[in-house]
Amino acid sequence: MTLERLLYISESRLGEAEVNSSVAQIVADAQIRNAALELTGALLFTGTYFAQILEGPTESIEQLMSSIKDDPRHANIIIVDRSPIEMRRFPDWKMAYHGPSEFVSRHVVRLLHSPPRSEQRRATEWLTELAHEFSVGPLPIRNLNRS
Repeated sequence: MTLERLLYISESRLGEAEVNSSVAQIVADAQIRNAALELTGALLFTGTYFAQILEGPTESIEQLMSSIKDDPRHANIIIVDRSPIEMRRFPDWKMAYHGPSEFVSRHVVRLLHSPPRSEQRRATEWLTELAHEFSVGPLPIRNLNRS
């Protein structure tokens, strides 16, 4: 089975009043769906953007991305990186999630502005590493208000 890692960024269409419940529902649904599709990964949310790392079989990633493209909670989806992998970075997480971060936001926005390929690769690796660090400890769903 061929495994891939995909990183995409999308703009959130969630209203401020629905952020907490909607992101919690996204994570809960993803954990169930990803298990069925043999996908692992992590979700980063900045309050404005989602950045998600998916790992798994090519066909499963295709199926999930098709669903995400039809999801009204996402807009302007950009696939930042897609590459074959030999082993998963998130083998124990059907969907790791830590909470919103302004620090992460700066790096996500940088990827949206078409950086040179070498800088894009570094930023992709950095976001993947950051998501992995978040996934090491317990991951409570935090208050997502943008205040």
